[in-house]
Amino acid sequence: MKKYFYPVFLMIVLWSCDNSGPGFPEGEVVGYRPVYSSDVDLTISMGEAREIVNTGKIFRQGDIVLLNEVSEGVHFINNADPINPVNLGFLTIKGSTDMSVRGDVLYVNQYADIVALDFSDLQSISEISRQKNAFEVVSSAQLTPPQSGYYFECVDGSRGQVVDWQLTTITNPKCYR
Repeated sequence: MKKYFYPVFLMIVLWSCDNSGPGFPEGEVVGYRPVYSSDVDLTISMGEAREIVNTGKIFRQGDIVLLNEVSEGVHFINNADPINPVNLGFLTIKGSTDMSVRGDVLYVNQYADIVALDFSDLQSISEISRQKNAFEVVSSAQLTPPQSGYYFECVDGSRGQVVDWQLTTITNPKCYR
């Protein structure tokens, strides 16, 4: 009896699978559009302090605390009085997910690039160097949108790396997750 159970169970499971997919609509639908590295603004700029939402790594350099806001940039906080820290400003670095500090140099990724920034003068943070495509980021997250149950524009590898997904109106989608 046992030797027949697994083959019969497997046949039932396979018959119950629906591999036909959702079908692909013509015209406009809500779905995901890939954002390619070639489409993003790589400007790095210091601005006003802002609310801390999605924290990553944290470093201290003297009285200054650097706090990574994942995919957005770095908060600079004066921690001379730990009971009353003062948020000094926010350095916008789109695509940043990791950072390190050595002296007055902030090393941070910006999508696939590694960027070295001199922050000895917070009013005039400057880029020291940038190594393009230092990281080859290839993951399933780049090839499909973050949520299932949506149509999406299929990834076109000739346009560069996918660095994000935007939920928007798309036309005649040919991919679904």
